[in-house]
Amino acid sequence: MLLSLEVRDFVIVEQAAIEFRPGMTVLTGETGAGKSILIDALGLVLGARSENGMVRAGCERAELSALFGLPLKSLAEKSSHEVRQPMGPHSDEEEESNDAASMGPRAWLEAQGFSVEEDSVLLRRSLDTQGRSRAWINGRSATVQQLRALGAGLLDIHGQHAHQTLLRPATQRNLIDGYGETTALVSEVASAWKAWQGYESALTEWAIKEEAIAQEREALQQERDDLEPVSLTAEAWEELQSEQSRLAHASSLLESSQWAVDRLSEGDEDALSQLHAVSQRLIDLESIDPALKGARELIQSAAISLEEAASDLRRYAHGVDLDPDRLALVEDQMQRIMACCRRYRMNPDQMHARLLALRARLEALEISGSRESLIQLRDSARNHYQKRAHELSALRKKAGERLACAVTETIHDLAMGDGQFVVQMHPISEGSAWGNEHIEFCLSAFKGQVPSPLAKTASGGELSRISLAIQTALAQVSRTPTLIFDEVDSGIGGRVAEIVGKLLHQVGQRCQVMCVTHLPQVAAWANHHLTVSKESTDSAPISRITVLDEDGRVDEVARMLGGVEITTTTLQHARELIDHCSPPF
Repeated sequence: MLLSLEVRDFVIVEQAAIEFRPGMTVLTGETGAGKSILIDALGLVLGARSENGMVRAGCERAELSALFGLPLKSLAEKSSHEVRQPMGPHSDEEEESNDAASMGPRAWLEAQGFSVEEDSVLLRRSLDTQGRSRAWINGRSATVQQLRALGAGLLDIHGQHAHQTLLRPATQRNLIDGYGETTALVSEVASAWKAWQGYESALTEWAIKEEAIAQEREALQQERDDLEPVSLTAEAWEELQSEQSRLAHASSLLESSQWAVDRLSEGDEDALSQLHAVSQRLIDLESIDPALKGARELIQSAAISLEEAASDLRRYAHGVDLDPDRLALVEDQMQRIMACCRRYRMNPDQMHARLLALRARLEALEISGSRESLIQLRDSARNHYQKRAHELSALRKKAGERLACAVTETIHDLAMGDGQFVVQMHPISEGSAWGNEHIEFCLSAFKGQVPSPLAKTASGGELSRISLAIQTALAQVSRTPTLIFDEVDSGIGGRVAEIVGKLLHQVGQRCQVMCVTHLPQVAAWANHHLTVSKESTDSAPISRITVLDEDGRVDEVARMLGGVEITTTTLQHARELIDHCSPPF
């Protein structure tokens, strides 16, 4: 859950450090005091887009940080299906996400390489006057995308205009998937649809490309057939060149090696004989002058080296192969290789790699160019899609029925008479990336009335109440530990407002709830109360946040009830309202 939020030089907030506790916390204050600014600050810490003008006037940068407690066990270990961003618009082809909502915050942090030494995570973000920002997670530099991915598993913000998106088909579908915890299956269905349609497209293109594929296959097969008899690896080509050079110069090599042997050890006045003669003379002189010993030893060593060289040359001469037939074969092979290389414009040492590439391409063409193979793959992909989509339809049907009952019960409490909320599912014969049905939220205002789509029957006030009822139902299954409701109670009052407060308080019994409200009937249900006020200074207005004690809470609820002049009667009414709601404080 959210443990604390620190804000410095953000819009009109000079400095604020707020600690949060479990249960329901309300944030109240006059219009324009800066209540929604705190929600915006939280959104930025969790990866929302920054803009110019967010840094307080006269300051260089804004600093935001939020500390969240982590559950002892990863959310992903408890369930692989998560509810995320319940009221936000989604793409019809949204794919499975690797964010903290699908993996769990702790597992996501570990997967991203962020340290989790304690059961908490600190998110920081800094904004400058140019709209540029930097971000950190547990002290380590992070991207805004990483903040957003982690934030998806830590906190959900339900905006005051959430009901405006409720009329969108994609929103209604995603609400059902969120309530039924089928988001992972939705991703599987989308992937299966994509695979199926990919093979359908391949079959369509196959007929068009059949002739081109046949021509390409024929050309590749011809080149492969030409290369296979003569192809050599780069090492084998180098060895063949060396063998040809030896065979072509065999006579010269034999003659030269024998000539060298003669000069060293077997000819008249050869080098070894002369070295031995010099060595013997020095031996005789060494008895007269021992200083000649070093020179004599060097000459004897040189004689030994010359003997070894002469021996190596004799062996080499015996091994020289005068084989004109083998030379003819090698040169013929090299001519065929060079002819093939000229034809296909390559070097001999590139032939083997080219042959491997040809074989791989021909194998791919056998698959992609075979209509029968494509049909089999298409049918398999279609069957897989239909199986998963059928499972999704069954789960959506159950989720729709449960959500309809929960919302209907709630809107009755919200003064909508005998209204019935209905989730209708219209089959899509050919299927789609999001399943086999089009989901539509409908409403009947009274018993016996045929349910009609919300866009045609629900007023703005009714939409707001239905939206709140859906959000409350989703909160009961959401595993996101912190939920923020930003003035979702706008447009209601009286007894209905009290019921809204009670609903939010009930949600706060299972997760942390923060609510921005103008309604005293909602504020009275809070476990904790914060108030925001705006003060004028010489330079610019400043927003301040105060944690209220019990007496302060009574004063704030009285202000919300009575307006400018707070009377004793108003204070008494405020205390009675709080005592009536009686949440633990």
